[in-house]
Amino acid sequence: MEITQPDISFRPEQGSKPVDQFQQQLEDRWQAVKADVRGHPFLYLAIAFVTGIVSNTFPARMLFLVVMRIISWLLGPAILLLGVFKLNDLFSGSRRAQPTVLVRPK
Repeated sequence: MEITQPDISFRPEQGSKPVDQFQQQLEDRWQAVKADVRGHPFLYLAIAFVTGIVSNTFPARMLFLVVMRIISWLLGPAILLLGVFKLNDLFSGSRRAQPTVLVRPK
C-alpha cells in the first residue's frame, strides 16, 4: 500500500499578479502622500500637533468610555422606538389584512 503526497509546490506565477498590482497601487498612494506632505508641510505639521494634543489630553480609554456611555444611553430609547414601530406595523397590518367585501346592488 503506497501513500501519495499531494502536490503542494509553490507556483508564483499563479497568484502573483493581483499581489503585484496591489503592491503597485500601495506604492503609488504612498508616493502621492509623500508628495502631498512635501507640498503642504505646515498643514500636516498642524494635523500631527493637534492629534498629539488630543491623544495626550484625552487618552483612548477615556474616549472609548465616553463613546460607550453615549451608545448605552441612546440604546434604550432606540429599542423602545423600534418596539413602537413594530406594534404600529402589527396593528395597521391587521386592518389591511381584513378583506373588504363589496356588495353589488341588484
